[in-house]
Amino acid sequence: MAERGNCNGTVYVIKEKDTLYQIAKQYNVSVREIMRKNPYVNIYNLQIGDELCIPSAGPVISGAFEPYVVKKGDTLMNIMKNKNVSFEKLAKSNKSVRELTLPVGTVLLIDKEK
Repeated sequence: MAERGNCNGTVYVIKEKDTLYQIAKQYNVSVREIMRKNPYVNIYNLQIGDELCIPSAGPVISGAFEPYVVKKGDTLMNIMKNKNVSFEKLAKSNKSVRELTLPVGTVLLIDKEK
C-alpha cells in the first residue's frame, strides 16, 4: 500500500480493468517510474483496491522507454520488427523476453534510443 504521507505525487487506487500502461498514460508518466515508486506492488497481478504512488509528471527524458502491451497473436519477431528494436535491447529491459514468454497483457519497455 502506498503511504499517502510518503508519496511525492498522487496515490492511485486500482479499479476493475486498470492496467499499469493505462495509468501511466493517464498521469503522463512512464511505466518504469511507477514501477520504481512501487517496488512492493506486484505489477503483474494488480488487485482492485491496491494503491500505487504515481510520481509527479516531469519532462520526457531522451532515451526513455515506451511501454508496449503484448496483444493476442503478437510474436517476439513482429514486435521487434514493428518497434525497430533488437533482441538484445529488448531483453536488457524486459526479463520476460529473456525467458521467451510473452503472455497477453505483458508490458514491455521499448528503448526509444536509436
